[in-house]
Amino acid sequence: MKKAFIAAMLLAGTGVLCAQNIYNTNGSLTSNRTIRMGGYNLYFQPLTGGLFVTGSNGNVGVNTTNPSEKLDVIGNIKGNIGVFQGNFPTPTQTATFASWDEMHSKSRVIAGGALLNSERGSRTFGFYDYPKSNVLPNGAVFLTVQDRNFMSRYRFWADNSAGSYMNIYDSSQQVNFTLTDDGSNNITLSLPKENSFLGIGTTSFTDGTDVYKLSVNGNVRAHRVKVYTTWADYVFEEGYKLPTLQEVEKYISEKGHLIDIPSAAEVEKNGIELGEMNKLLLQKIEELTLYTIELNKQVQELKSQINKQ
Repeated sequence: MKKAFIAAMLLAGTGVLCAQNIYNTNGSLTSNRTIRMGGYNLYFQPLTGGLFVTGSNGNVGVNTTNPSEKLDVIGNIKGNIGVFQGNFPTPTQTATFASWDEMHSKSRVIAGGALLNSERGSRTFGFYDYPKSNVLPNGAVFLTVQDRNFMSRYRFWADNSAGSYMNIYDSSQQVNFTLTDDGSNNITLSLPKENSFLGIGTTSFTDGTDVYKLSVNGNVRAHRVKVYTTWADYVFEEGYKLPTLQEVEKYISEKGHLIDIPSAAEVEKNGIELGEMNKLLLQKIEELTLYTIELNKQVQELKSQINKQ
């Protein structure tokens, strides 16, 4: 009896000899523990879902017993900050790749959305951090958005030591918009399609029946403006009907402005076309030149008559 009592006391007071059943009671660890699963799986199964650890490779699955990554979650994830550093966290690190595809695959930092290409791991959203390598001497960062037809819709590329570009594409891979920095402080903004419009301070591109590619609600300042238009040299062509000075005087008296020139009220209401207005002003200058030439002829004729007297 005495021996049995001593054995019971030893079992109750010694952690090494006393096993604790976590299924029947709560317990506290008194030191670190290491579980070696030896190829067996570990599965924590609540009433719904579950946490599964694969014994062969250490992959952890939440709500899945077949995790394909180190952490595979079927469901939503909530957190404050997510830090993804990719496979090449050191900026000065230089890598060697056998091909562009290998570099692309190993430089992926974030991939989201539907799987579009299983071989390359491409999804609808991707961010890549390419290190300096035998493929890309400077390295680069690349952000891409693709539709579910595996067509690029947005791309941003920045060479780590050179230029960058940002493109927006349509569903047929035609460029709608591009912004380019060539790395030498030369910046280009391009809307290459014919039916492209740019509005600053406005979304309206029509004025009556006229449609404008560039519409600005505000002042425009520039050192030079070049306008392509027709010109007014037709004034010097044979057959041009030059109004007489009497006709010009009568028109001004009745209308309050020159022939063919819009009135102040028209300009205030409709504005002016720079090219067209410059052509009209040249037309008036050329008409004045013809009047001056004719008047000079008359003056010379009068001088000649006076000298004969």
